[in-house]
Amino acid sequence: MNSTVLDIVIGLVFIYLLYSLLVTTIQEIIASNFGFRAKILQRAVFRMLEDDNKFNSKFRSVLYLFKKSGNGGEKNSTSYEFYKHPLIRFLGESDCHGKPAYINKETFSKVIIDLLRGDQVNPGDDIKLLIQKALDEKTTSWGNAKISDETVSYLKSIWADADGDIKRFKGHLENWFDETMDRASGWYKKHTQFILFFVGLTIAILFNVDTIKIVDKLEKDPKIREQLVQQAEEFDKAHPDLEKQLFLQKAENEKFLAQYSKKEVASNKSLQNKQSEDSLVTVNYLNIQARKDTLLNRADLMMKNDIKKCNDVLGLGPNSYDGITRNLGTFVSALAGWIITALALSLGAPFWFDLLNKLMKLRGSVATPTSDNKEKQQG
Repeated sequence: MNSTVLDIVIGLVFIYLLYSLLVTTIQEIIASNFGFRAKILQRAVFRMLEDDNKFNSKFRSVLYLFKKSGNGGEKNSTSYEFYKHPLIRFLGESDCHGKPAYINKETFSKVIIDLLRGDQVNPGDDIKLLIQKALDEKTTSWGNAKISDETVSYLKSIWADADGDIKRFKGHLENWFDETMDRASGWYKKHTQFILFFVGLTIAILFNVDTIKIVDKLEKDPKIREQLVQQAEEFDKAHPDLEKQLFLQKAENEKFLAQYSKKEVASNKSLQNKQSEDSLVTVNYLNIQARKDTLLNRADLMMKNDIKKCNDVLGLGPNSYDGITRNLGTFVSALAGWIITALALSLGAPFWFDLLNKLMKLRGSVATPTSDNKEKQQG
């Protein structure tokens, strides 16, 4: 590969990396503020416990993420009683984000069995008869909610597979939950990709990150190419753990189900009074606030350091719009450049970091003729 072309590609990939880091951080701030994970989890619970088609439309599905958290479903529905259960309710973050973002499979199976056997169960009661009665009547014993036809059919199926054994039934419920959470991870990833594009487009327009114009500058000005490649090298050396951080962040985003530690589960099960509930809600709220502060600080540092240096070299930023509206052709070219940038940023920082590393290694492997080689070539 020609060294000039390689340097142009490295410069462009480095810009995409910096801005994709910013876009990903902003997307995480939005997801945290609107409780995306809690809403995707709620959608999964609806899918399991209701005959519901409210998410058939992709637009409505995305729009749902920005709506205020609902009450867990319609009254007298299984999902409504599921979210009213103390074990679920106490996992909520706050009044604004009242639904938990994470539920483990043991919690799910415990709550479903509680709903079927009822809240008035006593030691020594025949749990099998209570569960069978609830399934036959298609009504939960806890809250007297109607169980949807599809859900009760599936519950009857795994109850029969378990031969009425509570432990085996619990295992089937947990497998069902795990399979649904795998699908929920896919939903979250698709929604994130969609939102990343629009956040990326907004950032591209605000900072005038026009891919077409940037390539033109890199092609014509060797000094800019050299400065950007040097910045890329310095960035790579200054962030030796970035690959690991991006991997962990990607894993966190894609793994929708978070397993609580035994200590946390035991703490949740021991919640018996309002003081305990308030304590857990406070801890959850503080954790969410700490996460938001971390993301805001990260975005602020990127804006003040690496992105600012990059913008100074390329002349990007809010004050770089001269001539864009001069004529229709110039504006269309800029719009195309912004869209290309947005599409690139939606691929995510891990993709661009991995590509940048490969390109830097390729550049380092390009043989630079030594003085001896030069003499041999001249001889």
